[in-house]
Order: sequence, then C-alpha cells, then structure tokens
Amino acid sequence: MRKVLLNIVAGLSLLSFASCDDGVVQQEVKEIPETGWEKETPVEFEFSMQDTTSLYEVVVDVRNKSSYMYQNLWLFIEAKNPKGEIYSDTIECILADNKGRWIGDGAGSFFSGEYRLPVSFMPQVLFGQPGDYKFSIYQGMREDVLLGLSDVGIRIRHVRE
Repeated sequence: MRKVLLNIVAGLSLLSFASCDDGVVQQEVKEIPETGWEKETPVEFEFSMQDTTSLYEVVVDVRNKSSYMYQNLWLFIEAKNPKGEIYSDTIECILADNKGRWIGDGAGSFFSGEYRLPVSFMPQVLFGQPGDYKFSIYQGMREDVLLGLSDVGIRIRHVRE
C-alpha cells in the first residue's frame, strides 16, 4: 500500500512539473559580482537555435537585492545572429513602484532580500537562420559600477499560437 501511495505521489509530482512548462527551450543565468556591474562589461549569453519556423519570446530576468538604490534599471541589449548582424535595443526595467515597494517576485526581504523580475525583450521573434545567437547585456545606468543586482538571465521560450 505504501509503495502504491509513493508511486501516486511521484506521478502527481511529475504531472505538476509538466503542467508548469512554459515552453522554455533555452535558459541561462549569470551572477553579477558583489563588487558591482561595470558599465563597459556586458553579461553575455550564447544559444544555438535550429528551429527557423516557430515564434519565440526572449525574456530577460533581472534579480535585484533590497539594497539596490534605484526604482528602475536601464539595459542596453545587443542580439547577434549567425551572420553577424546585430539588433540593438534599450529596455527599462521598472523594479519598484512609486512608494519603493519591489515589484518582482521571489524571496523578498524576509529571506534573502532578493527580487526577480522577468522583462520581455523580444515578445515575438523568428530566428531566421539556424546557428549560434549571442546576446550581450550592458547596464545603462549613470553609475560606472552598479551595485545591488544579484544576477541577470535570458530565457527563450516558444510562443503559443
């Protein structure tokens, strides 16, 4: 009886993980040094994409500490395709509301003082060529060295049509 109950619990756990799938096909997170994120130092990600027919969303995940001094974060992002062509954009991440309350989800100040906020960079993109794509993310704030960020990540997920 106990073995049957264990199998049922294991099956339900697997089912719940499968139902939480949000179509992520690539994901990577890189830690920001405790000494801060230097303005001229990009956080870089490289992914290999072979599917040239499906739509994808590229999401930037930002995790800040409660010690982060600003309400927002500006990011300069470059996406380089296999031919070497570069698409550049600037995005603003609103991390706190007007009263200073952090918007992102996560552990919050009670546990670790870190908050994660996903920001859609490319809501619907078609990777037109198979091969390696490189994303370079620069902090675009006025500080030469930006403190209070834990990590930055990229997620690529299928867009459900």
